[in-house]
This record gives sequence, C-alpha cells and structure tokens, in this order.
Amino acid sequence: MVMMKSSSFWLDIRLFVAVAAVLLISIVFYNQYIAALGIILLSIVYFEGRNRYIKRQKALTEYLGSLTKQVDQASCYALQHLPVAMAMIDSSGTLLWRNKLMVSWGNGQADVGQPIQGMWPSLIVDHMIGKSGMEILHHGNRHYQIIYCSLEQNDSENKQILLYATDITASETVQPECHESMPVLAYIQIDNYGDVLQGLTDNQRTAIVAEVNRRLVEWVSAHESFLKKHTDDMYLALFSRQALTKLLVDKFDILDHIRDIHGGNKIPVTLSIGVAADEVSPALLGQRAQAGLDLALSRGGDQVAVNLQGEFRFYGGKAKSVEKSTRVRARIVAQAIRESIESAKIVVIMGHAGEDFDSLGAALGVAKMARYLNKQTHIVVSQPGMAMEKLLEILPEYTEYAGMFLSPKEALDLPADETLLFVLDTHRPELTAAPELLSRFERIIIIDHHRRAKTFIENNLLVYLEPSASSTSELVAELLMYYDDAMDLNRLEASALYSGIVVDTKNFAVQTGVRTFEAASYLRRIGADPTMVRKLFRVDFDLVKARGEIIQNAEMLPGGALVSICPENVKNAQIVAAQSADMLLNIEGVEVSFVLFPMEGGVGISARSQGNVNVQLIMEELGGGGHQTVAGAQLKDITMEEAKQQVIRLVAKYIEESDQNEINSAARSERSW
Repeated sequence: MVMMKSSSFWLDIRLFVAVAAVLLISIVFYNQYIAALGIILLSIVYFEGRNRYIKRQKALTEYLGSLTKQVDQASCYALQHLPVAMAMIDSSGTLLWRNKLMVSWGNGQADVGQPIQGMWPSLIVDHMIGKSGMEILHHGNRHYQIIYCSLEQNDSENKQILLYATDITASETVQPECHESMPVLAYIQIDNYGDVLQGLTDNQRTAIVAEVNRRLVEWVSAHESFLKKHTDDMYLALFSRQALTKLLVDKFDILDHIRDIHGGNKIPVTLSIGVAADEVSPALLGQRAQAGLDLALSRGGDQVAVNLQGEFRFYGGKAKSVEKSTRVRARIVAQAIRESIESAKIVVIMGHAGEDFDSLGAALGVAKMARYLNKQTHIVVSQPGMAMEKLLEILPEYTEYAGMFLSPKEALDLPADETLLFVLDTHRPELTAAPELLSRFERIIIIDHHRRAKTFIENNLLVYLEPSASSTSELVAELLMYYDDAMDLNRLEASALYSGIVVDTKNFAVQTGVRTFEAASYLRRIGADPTMVRKLFRVDFDLVKARGEIIQNAEMLPGGALVSICPENVKNAQIVAAQSADMLLNIEGVEVSFVLFPMEGGVGISARSQGNVNVQLIMEELGGGGHQTVAGAQLKDITMEEAKQQVIRLVAKYIEESDQNEINSAARSERSW
C-alpha cells in the first residue's frame, strides 16, 4: 500500500513539472530572463524530488525485505513447534518433510526419505490419495487422530499428502471407562403373579414373594447394581454398562433361577424384563426400557428384550405362554372391531403369504363380521396354495362369496379412503400376502397368535396379539362370541375356523388350553362339520409318497433333533414340509424336527417342537420366527446343504446352552411352597 501511494505521488510530480515546462516555453516569447530563471528552478525541484523518491523506494525495499525474513522465520518456528505433529508424504508413503513433534514421536523412524509405515505400520496411504478425511490410528498403547489432505499439483504422478496428527491417548483411554459406567435401566415384571399365587395360603404366598425378592436382590447385588420394587409384580433395576456386558454373556440366567420357584399349584414363576442402554437421556432410556418390556410380554413372557442402540436382542423364552383365564380383553376387542367396521365403507382382509387353513379360516370369520354389517368385503390371497385350492372346491356352493377373493394386484385398485385393512395370522410386514397394501391403507387391525418378532406392522389402529392362543382362528372364534348375539355362521365359516384350530394344534395335541376347547365347542355348536374338515385335509397319493421320502431321509442329531430335506419338484413343498415336520415328532425320542424345502430364490424351513425346545428362538437366528412349538424361516441365496449346516449348528448351540444352564442350576432351589 505504501509503495502504491509513493508511486502515485511521484507520477503526480512529473505531471506537474511537464505542465510547468510547457508554461515556461510559452513565457520565452515574452521574457527570456524570467523563463530561464523558471527553467532553473523547475530543474532543481525535479531533481530534488527524484532523489527523495529514490531514497524512499530504497528504504521501503529494505523494510519489506526485513519483514518478509521475520515472517518466514516465525512461520518456520511455528510449524516446527506446533503442538500438532505434521508431515508431508508422497503417494508411496515416503516422508518428504516433518516437524519436530513428528520427529520426537518417530524415535528415529521419522527421517526424511523413510517410509512413514516404519513409524505407523497400520497406516494405509492408498485411500488417502486425492482425498481429505480423518481416521483414528492405534499403535502400541498410543492412539492418534490423523487428519489428511492431498496437495493440489500439476504433476499427476507425484501426489503429495499432508498429515496432521494429534495424540488422543488420554481421551481414548477414558472413553471405555465412561462407556462402562453409563447407566442401564431395566423394568422387571412377574408375568403370572396372580396365577402363581392363586389357591395358596397366606404363608405360601408370602414365602414365594419373599423368595422371588431374595433371588432378585442377590442377582442385582452380585453386579453392584440397584433394585427397587414399586408394585407387587413390578421392579425397577439400575445397572452399569459393564454389568450389562456380563449379563449378556450369562444370557440373563436369572430367568432360570426364578423359573425354579413354584407354589403348591406347580405353576413356575416367570419374569419379563425390558432393558435399555446406550441412550443419551434418562427419558429416552425409560421409554426404551418400557418398550422392551412390552415387547417381551407380547412375545409370551419369560424372556428379556434388550435395546442396544435401537436394536433388540432377545434372551430366554423357554417357558410356555400361560393361557389367560379371563375373556375380558376379547370382549373389549370385539366391540372395538365392530365400531371400526361400522365407520368403514370397505373391509379388506389378508393373511400371510402362502395361506394355510388357520389364515383362511380366520379370514372367513372376520369377513362374516363385515358382511353382517353390510360392508363391501374382500379377502386378498397371495397365490392359490393347497389350502386355498381345497377351499375353492367348496366355495361354489356359497354364492355370497362370489367375487370376494382378490389378488394383491386387484386389491391395489380399491379406494384407500374409508377402507379398513385386517391382517391375520402374522404381524410381520414382509410375510403378509400383499405388503404393498400396508402403505396404501391407513387403518390397520392386526389379529395374531405368534410371538412378537423384531419387525412389526407400524401405524396400526388396533393390535390383538395373544401368544398363549393356539391359533388365530381361536382368537377370531372368541371375538365372534362377543360380536353380536344375533349373528349366525354358516357351515363353511364354522368349519373353516374349526379347521384352522385343528391344523395349528395338530388335532388338539399341542398348544391347547381350556379356551381352545371352548372355542372348538362353540364352533361345533353353531355348525362346524368334521366331515367337511376332514375333506379339506385330504391329500393326494404323490404328497403322501413325498412325506414318506422326507421321513426316510431324516437325520438324527444329538439332543433328540431330526433334520430332513424335502425332495425337488414336489408340489406344495411348504405344506408337505410342515406336515412331515409334524409327523417326525411322533417318533420316539424326538424333541424337535426341521424339514428344509426348496423355494424360489432360496430355502424354506419348517420347525416343530414337543415344547422343551423353543424353535422360535432358533428360527429367529435365521431371520424367521413363529411360535414356541411351531416356527419357520426363509433363507435367500443359499444352497440346501448350506442351510442344513446352519440349522445343525444352531441346534447344537441351543442344546449346549441348555445343558450349561442345567449344570449351573445345582445351587438353585427346587423347593415348592
């Protein structure tokens, strides 16, 4: 700026002298003496100004040179003594320059010309070329934060990278300690508090409650945690993150300890626990823990749902779901469903893909509710399977069902406004007959008897989920009892619901309670025909031969597990596999059976259990789910042999963990009050 002003000033002087010279030349014609004197004075002024300008320029140049030298020295000093280590490397990792802090960190391995991998062997240079970013580097017992950026150069073959390194060992060392001390909240509820204490004396009740309290206090105290009882059947526990890590390793063996407590009625005590960790606020921690408890209860209880960073992990779930003796909820739900149907113009009903008799029977029952109120009703079917084919043989006799069944594509053409969608026998969106309908219709009611899985249909209007029920047909039959006393079911509707109960209970052999027989009795009373049911279950000779081949090829595994494979090119392979898995349980010594069958794009699995092995937990490991005794999974992009080996591995793991729990149960009390 000073140089620009001085140059401008000297330019102005020269212009002034030029103008004065022109004037003096004009004066010569009038007075030569005065003109000569003017020229002399003007010359003196010009040369004096020029000399002063030259001196100023010289002084300015010396000043700027001195200033530049000082700045360069300060910059070099700052670069060398910054508290951040700096280095310049080329694309091969060779050091081109480094400051003193980098030299001190290198211990002789950070000299110019040496590869930086000699100092940090784990540093990868290739992904830094042409980019900018940050990464954490661990070397020995030290931790570094590396910020890198590429230098812009015309020479594309000689890429240079500038590194800024900070030692973050102190913060990285403290971080695990802080993480381990983070709070973990758990809601603990006794699932069957009323059932366990029912029919016992006051002394027996007090003894059971005291024993539950004692074991919970011992369990929490062993992990240096806090426990508070705030209702008769509800507890609040506070753990550290370090304690939760140990609980995860132990797979919450408190469930086994508590399950050994039972009263004179021989009903074991079971717990449901919702646990939440790794949340940023106590409010969110409480919400996650409550959601975990609700999820554990909806899956049948006797298990723990742990919420870690928004993902649920499940432990336990070995005890059978306790059947509820009261139908209060069924009556309330029936009335809520009626009000929802009354406010709708169209009722759409769908079950799971590959509909079975339970799904179709429940669909006909709900369709009866809608038709009774004169609503336009449609049942969406994914594809004509064996169950649907059997039903279609009878449907022509019942003209009221003409045009009621739609394909998923046809259902998409229905108006979305004032349409009510029922989802039956599943609550997982990916397993429904037409998943695209879930986003089209806003009002959704779910009726299901399976234990709740990780995935769930969101934004629902009403959920009736009862894992203790034998089937969805049983739940719908109970709802029909309270829907309207004047409503009568025809022979087809009653028989379809009855067949749904029969198929899911294996002819009333598994997952059957008092309410199951009451529902079956109600259906028989209003017209269910066992002859029609038997006709629905009849199979052709090829299917019988396929089942025989599956049974013949079954492989026995340790722990009473059978695994077999359905042959290729078998019609209705999924149904054949399910029926074969049921038949395998009739073999002496078999506790659990798995039948694998080919399906489009992968392998399907049908799993069945006598009750001692929870096949739901095993199938969930493979992305499936279901019930404690009946479950399944579908594996994509996998061979039959690979799927079989996965099943064998998971069964062995489950049996090993069960054996360990038995071995570790020596100290548990077997006393009953």
